[in-house]
Amino acid sequence: MTVLSSIKPGITPRLALTLLIVPLYFISASALRQNAPGLSLLGSPTILLGALLVAFALNALSILSVDFRSDAPPVLNVSLSLRFWNLAVIVSCLLLLGVLLGYAFAENFQARPGS
Repeated sequence: MTVLSSIKPGITPRLALTLLIVPLYFISASALRQNAPGLSLLGSPTILLGALLVAFALNALSILSVDFRSDAPPVLNVSLSLRFWNLAVIVSCLLLLGVLLGYAFAENFQARPGS
């Protein structure tokens, strides 16, 4: 049984880059301390993390191939295609996730005076 992605690897980086616009917009507006239009809607953790997750999953599925054969003994082959743009988007997703987690930590765990 071969599990392959039906998503074309040339399309996924472009689609994922459009999805990464939302977290980039939020991070840049937050870093500049701007009250940008749409920031309250796009600043939802569900939208931010959802966009990162979808972009990561699309690119991971397009470069990963899994093959399982139920011979004696069973064999599982996992292969990874090294496509630059897909890997660049995956690394970008992980970096943006790290920035968002750092932002959430810095916002919620500030030193309180008098405590």
